[in-house]
Amino acid sequence: MHKTVEKLLNGLVISCQAYEDTPLYGPEFMAAMAKCAQMGGANGLRACWPQDIRAVKAACELPVIGINKKFGDGDPLDEIFITPTFELAKEVIEAGCDILALDCTIRDCRPFAELDELLHRIKEAYPDLPIMADLATLEEAVKAEETGCVDIISTTLAGYTRNSCTNKTEGPDVGLLREIKKVCTLPVNAEGRIWEVGELETVLEAGADMVSIGSAVTRPHLITERFVNCNRKYFKK
Repeated sequence: MHKTVEKLLNGLVISCQAYEDTPLYGPEFMAAMAKCAQMGGANGLRACWPQDIRAVKAACELPVIGINKKFGDGDPLDEIFITPTFELAKEVIEAGCDILALDCTIRDCRPFAELDELLHRIKEAYPDLPIMADLATLEEAVKAEETGCVDIISTTLAGYTRNSCTNKTEGPDVGLLREIKKVCTLPVNAEGRIWEVGELETVLEAGADMVSIGSAVTRPHLITERFVNCNRKYFKK
């Protein structure tokens, strides 16, 4: 097992991301967010785009999982937007990420053979860099492990793809996590819709080797929105 992956085992990864339409968008804000996560005891960080990764790496000492999101005009359920190409992977690798994460789902627009080719190309170019497979189903987890190119399996996209959205759970997909742990030997990162400490305990009890949390920690407008919605429901009774 890669030493960087070992540093994340039994630990918490905080995802520091902000989009252009939110006030915290920009490298300086993400660096500050990452420093707060480090201060709070996080084991690792997840950051998006080269400029943010460079800023986070300069501000913190924690391992950084790098992604490079590229959005198109299609339906998000059908779109591969988390580090979809070798060129986008190269950008964040050269920005200094310690682990590369990318969409490892199997779609109509990208069959497994193309994903397998991409993973092998990345691994051949950067043999010492661990890869995290962001995926949505048990089949994808098994296929990703079979490539021999992946170091971590992650439930990041469970419920967010066409072939998993009908089974989307309100909280983390604990069932998928348990299924993956039964058949895969790679470390599994639980990610997606973890908002409460109780939900964190649930994925840990299900066997997660590490856990990533983003919105519940680093997206203040969504945190505020949850409380506002609860408040509105109370006064509508």
